[in-house]
Parts: sequence; structure tokens; C-alpha cells
Amino acid sequence: MTTPSGSALDGIRILDLTWGPGASVGVTMLAEHGADVVKVEPPGGDPFRGYPGSAVWHRSRRSIALDLTDGGDAAVFEELLAGADVLVEGFRPGVMDRLGFGFAAVHERHPGLVYCSVSAWPVGHRNEQRAGWDALVQAAGGAQTEQPGWRTGPVYNHAPTPTLGAVFLAPMGILAALHQRATTGRGQHVRTSLLQELFLYTTQIWQDVEHWAPAFHDVMAKTYPPGIHQGMIWQTADGWIHLSVLSGLTPKRSIEEILGIDQPHPYVQASAPAEQREAWHAERAAAFGTWKTADLAAVLRENDHACELIVPAEQALAEPHPQLAANDMVAQVADPELGATTQMGVPIHLLGTPGAIVSPRPRLDADGAALRACGWGAERPAPVPSGGPAQPTALGGLRLVDFGQYLAGPFGPMLLGDLGMDVVKIEPVGGDNMRMAQAPFNGCQRGKRSLALDLKDPRGREIALEVVRTADVVHHNMTRGVADRIGIGYADCRAVNPSVVYCNTYAYGLADPLGRSGGLDPLYQASSGIEFEQGAVHLGQRPLYVRFGFTDQANAVLSVVGVLLALAHRDRTGEGQELWTSLLDGGAVFASDALLVDGVPVERPHLDAGLHGIGPGYRLYRCQDDQYVQVCATTGVEWSALCVAVGADELTDRRDGPREEVEAALEEAFARRTSWNWKRALDAAGVPCELPLDTQGGVAPLYDADNVRLGLVSEYEHPVYGRTRQFGNLIDFSETPGRIAGPAPLVGQHTREVLDGIGLSQREIDDLVAAGVAYEPGEDYRERFVN
Repeated sequence: MTTPSGSALDGIRILDLTWGPGASVGVTMLAEHGADVVKVEPPGGDPFRGYPGSAVWHRSRRSIALDLTDGGDAAVFEELLAGADVLVEGFRPGVMDRLGFGFAAVHERHPGLVYCSVSAWPVGHRNEQRAGWDALVQAAGGAQTEQPGWRTGPVYNHAPTPTLGAVFLAPMGILAALHQRATTGRGQHVRTSLLQELFLYTTQIWQDVEHWAPAFHDVMAKTYPPGIHQGMIWQTADGWIHLSVLSGLTPKRSIEEILGIDQPHPYVQASAPAEQREAWHAERAAAFGTWKTADLAAVLRENDHACELIVPAEQALAEPHPQLAANDMVAQVADPELGATTQMGVPIHLLGTPGAIVSPRPRLDADGAALRACGWGAERPAPVPSGGPAQPTALGGLRLVDFGQYLAGPFGPMLLGDLGMDVVKIEPVGGDNMRMAQAPFNGCQRGKRSLALDLKDPRGREIALEVVRTADVVHHNMTRGVADRIGIGYADCRAVNPSVVYCNTYAYGLADPLGRSGGLDPLYQASSGIEFEQGAVHLGQRPLYVRFGFTDQANAVLSVVGVLLALAHRDRTGEGQELWTSLLDGGAVFASDALLVDGVPVERPHLDAGLHGIGPGYRLYRCQDDQYVQVCATTGVEWSALCVAVGADELTDRRDGPREEVEAALEEAFARRTSWNWKRALDAAGVPCELPLDTQGGVAPLYDADNVRLGLVSEYEHPVYGRTRQFGNLIDFSETPGRIAGPAPLVGQHTREVLDGIGLSQREIDDLVAAGVAYEPGEDYRERFVN
């Protein structure tokens, strides 16, 4: 494997001081699109080197072992800094300052360096200096109480929700700062945290609006038993399958015909008496149980129904999933320690400057001698600014045209808008089809300007391309071929704007066998192992859908990183290009630690039957008051302290003993005192712990004083819903911050403003509105779109 030619980040050098997954995986994305990355490890190595997932997380970079408390090693690090463009670190706030390499000191010596910090808790937060393991942020941040399980109470998120946000937010912040540096020549401090990264996944569920009706929150409501999308999971003769209500295609035969049963459509069933619905459900379940999963999936797909087998992530690599293979997401990598491995490929597909796996994970200090001898050469000259005007926001001065609908398409443009882009949402005159799902729609549309056009009318299409002519980015999530048929495909947009960056967020991908199919988030939670692991299916339980909508968000934020990579290339060369991401590949990123060694799956931690955690020292325990405490005793010292603190000294030497026995003994101990008493006792004993936050449907975090003060919460006035609160800034910039531009727009709210901006007269706009080619809100708006 070699460095790709003409990569997006050619010439960019990154010092990576992160460890484990999270930001490290984000840095890998940058490395596999051309950046030269040096992983700076302590002399004993990254603490996660012993975990097999490290073979994926830390590939495509070089390694040097340095003790930054040692004067000689600190001097070597300083020489590396002199030649670097980016430094990424994941320490607790204050650690780098004490080492002499905090942002202020480094910026003074190297003003062109982009300095990215990824901490557990934001600087200034009351928990800033508390332990920051993923599960602790899950708990205190509120993620565990939002996921229903097979019991009431908080549920451990098997897919590490906050950490998986860092995968995307770290490279987003770095690339946005590099874009600004291309203009100003100056680096800046980019900061994010696991708490902000958790907030990324709350976009559909944490909203507080002043004027609401029950329908606003119903679609994504938390229920017992688990509700949203759970009813489309079916057990077959040999496994589980998840169906979707949306494939983007017209089915040739109905589900009922395929199953050989005579039932009305599920939409009709919904209004029938409960007893009748239960009878229909039992008949349907029995019919599913007569099929083998693979056979049923083949027949369903032949008839244009969207479905996926619910499997462990390792199975999708071993068989492999045909579309993952078509997307080059099944990679063979010879790891120097593990040997022949099968692992995740490169999930962002730039068609002009494609990425590639550069090299396997290096051995510890594999490149230390060479880097000590010559570093990165003499200090590089300061970045040469373009001379363009400085921007007040990270992506100010850029425009994006958003043709997307539902969530996976529009959420990426919303995040780019939060960083300062002017986002023009072009939607049908009848409105985005997602508007009926009010909270999910609201959660991916804020800050945009809405231009409502009929793209089937030649005049509407011409106007859309005139807007594209003024844009830097075009973004959508249409099924393959649809944009070309409408006349807004890449070739059409490039004809009017040769330097445009054009991004399509697919369901499956560009190629066959499934490139023509659409699909919803639960399908890719199924194919990537998320539902399998969250439900503890390995113990004979039912798969469990994660209501955060993981793969929708993963696809969206992959597209943001992809767009910013393409813009980095354009900043250097002036060249635009086409790129794509997919829900399927986004799901694979969530299981990036799944891999095969010599074709055999490597064991990963699993949840227990109660969905409490992944081991005796890293799980939730129920207390006397029926509340829970999340414990993260990750070292031998912490484990011993935990056992002594709870009065179970006999377990001190049984950390690796039979899991069920050890957990049962600890459960009995924790049941003797209340949760707050345990938190104080464990804090005093030095055992990392947190109490799961009851979010009250998002109200608690959205009105938390620290979250509000630090800008993690935004509030604005919506013309229909009134005062609205949602998550705020996910990334902080020291010089060019993002900006939350306001609420989601009404249908066509900015039609006149946008059309005026491309030179149409008021009379021309009036004629377009009168002809139904364009739409702007009138007196009938509430009747048409709200009531």
C-alpha cells in the first residue's frame, strides 16, 4: 500500500497525541486522504495497543515514542512541531500546559499551527477535571437514560456514543481551521469534548419548543417496550432480519404476497382494534419464521423491498456484505503484530482525489530513529495566506446548496451551516417530505434559508442551477441516478460551476449490487452489528434498535469531513470534485474495532443480558434507591479500590474471574446503599464513577447552567414553535468561531430573498410564485404545512 497520488491533504503534516479510538480514527481519515501523520506515544505505547481494534484505529501513520517530561525528548518534539501543520491531543485540560506545550505557548512559537484539543469535558465545565471515560460521559451526559432496553432505567450504550462523535468532530474542526489558515496564514485553537460529541447524536430527540403538540415528539419518543423501528425486526428460522418502510423503489410484490399471508397493509392495521392487530402480528411472525434469513432477503430485494440481516459486525466482514465489498470497505491489511487482518476500508469516497490505506499500524517507535535524526527537516516557512478577506466564522464566505431530504442528507449541511456556511435549502413547493416528522426535521434544518422550487418544471431547474452557479458546495441524498434525471447531477452542476464540490450521501453507495436502493437508518444498524450488540443477541435476546439514529448521523458527518477534504484540495489547486458517503459505510465506522485475523473474528466485549455494561469494572450497578451508578474501574488499583469501597474485599483478586459471579456479588453490594452515597464513597476511594442523568426528555441538559454558559445549548425563536432550544456549538474555535444562525426555515421562507440575490426582479418572482414554480409562505401556510 502506498500514499495516494494527488491526495486532498498532500503536504499536510499532523502530530497525533491522541490514544484509543475517537479522535484517533478521525486522524486516520485525514492520513488516508494524504496527510503525513506521526503518532507520538509514551515510551510504554498507546494504552490501547493491546486491544485488537488498535490495528484499525492507528493505521496509516508513523510512530515515535517520546517522554515529554524528558528534556531531550521534549526537544525532539519541538523539532517536530516546527515542521507540523496540525497537533491533535486528547489530554485532560491543563496537562499540555504543564508539559510546556499548551496552546498559548505553542501558538507563540508556531503561529501557523492548528492545535486541536479533544477532552472528555469542556474547559470550564464543572466536570472538567473528573475522569472522562466514554461510559462516564454517557452516564452524566444523559445518553444512557435515552435508550430503552429490556428493563426500565439507564442502559449502557454498546457503541460508545461520545467517542464515536470525536471520530468526526475532530477532523471537522481541523479541516475548518486549515481552510481559514489558507486565507489568514494563522493557526488557531480548535476544541471539542466527549460531551459535545454526545450532543451530536441528540439532534432528533433533545429539543424543547414553546408551542408544541403531541405529534412534535411522537416519532422518536422513548417507549417501553422499545418502539421506533423496533416493530420491523423479525425472527426467521435461522436469525433476524430488519425491514424498512422506504427503499426509494416501487415494490413489485407486497410483503404479504411474499410471505403468503392475506393481511391489509400495516398502515390500515394501525387503526384496527388491539386484539386484531395482535392476531395479525402473530400470523406475520409465524410466516417470517418459516424462511431462512438469506433466502428471504434475496426475495425481498428482488421485489424492491429494503431489508438487512441483523448480524455481528464481524460477519459482515467475513462473508462479506456484498455492498461493503463493492464500496472497498473490506480491506486486507498485514498488521506487523497480528498478521493477516480483514478490517474496515476508507469510508469517504472522493472521486477526484481518492483516499487509500497507506500502511498498517506501526510498531511502537518504528520510525523513532529516523524522526530523531532528521525530524521533519528545517522549520517550514509560515503558511502563505491567499490574501482574501478574513472571515468572522470558521466557514464564512462559503455557500452550500442543499437538495437533501429526511435526515442523513440535510444534517450534514446543517453542521456546515453551524460552522458559518450560507446554506440554501432547495425543497419542493410542497415542502420536504420529512416535515411531517417535526422533531427530526427541526433537528437537521436550523440556520438554513429555504427556496421552494418545482424542479420538474424547466424554469425551476434553471433557477436551481443559477443558485448552484453561486455556490461552493452542492449536497444531497438522492438515490443513484435521480439527480441526473432531474438535471441537477454532478455534470449539470459542474457545467455551470466547474470548481463546485458535489456530495451525495447514499444509503448503500455508488456501485451495484445495491447502489440503486434507498433505505433508512435501522437497516445499517442491522448490517453493522449495532442492533445485534445493543440487544445482546449473543445471549438469545432480541436485537435492539438504538433510537439516536446512529448511521444517519454517521453518514451525515462523514459527508461533512468529505466536503471539507475536497475544499482543502480546492483551496490548494482550485479544483472541485465529486464525492460520496453512505449509511452502510457509516455503520461500519461505528464498528471499526471489528476485524478478522487469518479469517477468524477477533472477540470484542459484549453486553450482559440486562444491558448494564461490558465487564464487572465497567458497567452500571443498581443501588438501594432503584437508581444506578456507572463505574469505570479500568486499572488494577481502581479495581482493588472498588472492591474495598463496596465491602467486597474477597473480589480483589477476581477481576478476571467468572463474569456473572463477580457481577452478581457486586450487584448485591451496591444494593445496600443509595446511588448518591455510593458516588461519594467511590469518589473518596478514587474510583471513577458517575450517576446517569435523567434528561427529562432533553430538558435537563438543555437548561443545564454549565451547558448554556459554555455555548453547548442554543436558543432561538421559531415562527411556529416559538422559543426553541437545541444543542449548540459542537466545536469551539479561538479565532473564527461557528455561529448558530437561527431556527429551521418555513417552506419557501427565503424564496424571494434568494431569487433576488441571483438577479430576478420582483415581478419575475411574483410570476414564478403565481405559476407554482416557486413558493413563499402566505396566509394559508399553517393550514398547508402545520395543522
